[in-house]
Amino acid sequence: MKQAFWLLISWLLISCDGSKFQNAATQNLSRADKLHYEQYMIQGQQLYNTHCSNCHQADGTGLGQLIPPLAQADYLLNDQSQTFCIIKYGLNDKITVNGIEYEQPMPANEKLTNIEIAQIATYVYNSWGHESGFIPVKRVSQEIDKCQ
Repeated sequence: MKQAFWLLISWLLISCDGSKFQNAATQNLSRADKLHYEQYMIQGQQLYNTHCSNCHQADGTGLGQLIPPLAQADYLLNDQSQTFCIIKYGLNDKITVNGIEYEQPMPANEKLTNIEIAQIATYVYNSWGHESGFIPVKRVSQEIDKCQ
């Protein structure tokens, strides 16, 4: 029932052709993939607000030199597969984002399903100046299986 509701909302957004989530990366998607993209963006935003925004902030700017930004983050663009692993299993290593080194560990989110990670990733990779397009759960599942 809940999924049907979100599909209806997504369909309405696409059919009105005025969605705030459309970008250059979505122009060549099939109608079905646009529907999935809209659904992932809506649910990804909700999941991001629940699981990520407390540290990375609602606008993706992070917390100074303690928590790295996601907005305009070069680190995200270097390796999406690594990002999926970090969302699921956390991070305890130092990382450099936009020339700044961060040491604060990121806790694991092992209870998130692969589809939830795909939704968060689709939202993050299409917000705050990023335009990477739809990230399907199949791809996330394949990459999560490779995480070390």
